[in-house]
Amino acid sequence: MTIVNDDPSVDLVLEPPDAALMARMSYRVAMREGWIPWRRNGDTLVIATAVPPTQQAARVAAELFGAGPIEFRTTSPAALRNSFELAHRDQLLFESADRLATERPLASARSGLSAWQRRLPLAAVAMLAAGFAWDPLDALVTLLVIANLLFLTNIAFKIIASFLVPTRNLLRSRRDLAEVRERLRRGLPAVWEPFSDDSDLPAYTVLVPAYKEANVVAKLVTNLGAIDYPSSKLDVMLLLEADDQETIDVARSMALPDHMRVVIVPPGTPQTKPRACNYGLAFARGKYAVIFDAEDRPDPQQLRTAVEAFERDRFERETGTSARPPLAIVQASLHYFNADYNVLTRMFAIEYAHWFEAMLPGMDTARLPLPLGGTSNHFDVSLLRDMGGWDPYNVTEDADAGLRASLMGYRVAVIPSSTGEEACAHIGAWIKQRTRWIKGYMITAAVNTRRPARFARAVGVRGVIGMAGLIIATPLAFLAYPLALSLTIATYIGVQFIGLTLPPALVQVSVATFVVGNLVMIVSAGLAATWRYNWRIGIFAIFSPVYWLLHSIAAWRALYQVIWDPHRWEKTPHGLTEDYESEAHV
Repeated sequence: MTIVNDDPSVDLVLEPPDAALMARMSYRVAMREGWIPWRRNGDTLVIATAVPPTQQAARVAAELFGAGPIEFRTTSPAALRNSFELAHRDQLLFESADRLATERPLASARSGLSAWQRRLPLAAVAMLAAGFAWDPLDALVTLLVIANLLFLTNIAFKIIASFLVPTRNLLRSRRDLAEVRERLRRGLPAVWEPFSDDSDLPAYTVLVPAYKEANVVAKLVTNLGAIDYPSSKLDVMLLLEADDQETIDVARSMALPDHMRVVIVPPGTPQTKPRACNYGLAFARGKYAVIFDAEDRPDPQQLRTAVEAFERDRFERETGTSARPPLAIVQASLHYFNADYNVLTRMFAIEYAHWFEAMLPGMDTARLPLPLGGTSNHFDVSLLRDMGGWDPYNVTEDADAGLRASLMGYRVAVIPSSTGEEACAHIGAWIKQRTRWIKGYMITAAVNTRRPARFARAVGVRGVIGMAGLIIATPLAFLAYPLALSLTIATYIGVQFIGLTLPPALVQVSVATFVVGNLVMIVSAGLAATWRYNWRIGIFAIFSPVYWLLHSIAAWRALYQVIWDPHRWEKTPHGLTEDYESEAHV
């Protein structure tokens, strides 16, 4: 193997690489190696490289294309990426949109509801109509029981998960102490030691999908620039859709740092955030990856915190002191930097505080499968690729990915770090966003229960509890909430003033479930919000019953879309309150 290394440059736009040669080298190998085959001059293979030529590159080229003279030509990283994007366009589009659905159809939402799932709601409505026609009173009692059970199940799950939080630190301390003792007994290092030198930190990919976000691009670059991680180890991609020329123009007009680049997602369907993330994943150079939204303000130390969680887990499993499944994903908490902008943002902040400061840590303590938030979830890239990436046909790809990780025998955990987001400040935008979230929960539940027995065997009792108590019960509770509210009021009035005859125990349980359930949720959410922000935010939890009526509107809207428009992605506008600085403590 003769190496010619006079290193002249080549313009890959004016002189594109040979298509037949490019087809013989996968884009992942090209990304890893930093070079592509350009031309053959007789027996000599000419390589276009964006990294310094090495003997290792020559050996890999010889393995892929046969032994013979090899000549290096230099090119820019951007030109290199553009070349293999064009050469592998069809494969990249398949990877981003249809790989999961093709290879694991049962794990994808592309096919929608199964036959029995489509028939079940119709059968329920028919049975309810027949019941009211046959015996209205018995039908009313049955409906009241079902509505209260749905509401009670969801409330009980959230309350129990929330009150597990006080035990979390104690359980973790005891577990850590036991693992240290076991390592010492084996003569191993007592604890995993963080990287002492930044040069030892692994490469980290940051995916930022953005659509119609021209107004926040500058702030986005500033926020990402505040991340405390060696720039030489960062691989930041702004994932912009090809039809969003305004955002593309703004991003390209900026002087982006070397570790940050614009990646144009080609046209295709479905045009969703997970499809864009899958496209970016194909080019990820990091050992780990994270998703941030365009308006996010992540804790500067967040990537280091995530690396520590992943590497400690790897250390414990390799030293045999932990038998837990491999850690595939960690989720940082989310809070709102515009929490006190108006009443709606306060309610949204209360909901997020309860979810990320109480619910998810409680579920983590109970070792239940965790549905992810839409941002600040960090992945082991190799395990994420093994999972098939994200499902582009699921509009809450975050919740789906968390459950799929558990289904495949991986683990999801939370980390002590937070990201500031912008809460929707307008009811119309909020309802559209929440419609998408609830629809995604419905679709995720449908995907995972297509074969209920198979799902139960795969995830065990804990997984079934998490699926039933949260993913299924949450949208059902929102659908049933106005029914439970109206039936509770109507039943109380009917029994007290009209003389309606209902089982006394049912009346008492119905009223108690609704009143006590609402009260406990208000108190727990208010406490979580007070801890995260302050009492001026937490006190607004008293308006939760009204806020839940908005959820019901979104839930019924989501149900309609699940049946008629399951893959529709309703975009949430950002940057509307970007300059507002909350006075709430975060």
